[in-house]
Amino acid sequence: MNFNYLFIILGMASLVNMAHAAPIYHSVLKWFNIDFKPFTCVMCSTFWYTLGLTAIPYGIDSIFIASIAAITAELIDIQIHKL
Repeated sequence: MNFNYLFIILGMASLVNMAHAAPIYHSVLKWFNIDFKPFTCVMCSTFWYTLGLTAIPYGIDSIFIASIAAITAELIDIQIHKL
């Protein structure tokens, strides 16, 4: 694994955590009446957003990238909510 993968994993995990912390994200979900798992869960949404954005450039490696990014995002979310 090179540093490019590491930056993608940390970047996507941080980006989705910031999106979930923003009130506008929840307003958009409420506006479109979206209240189900892939959009309301940090780990689920990180996995699917990362998989969608990395599937073409990285191929089969995108599954690994998305999995690690999802776990990292959940760990970041747990640490944020401890504060």
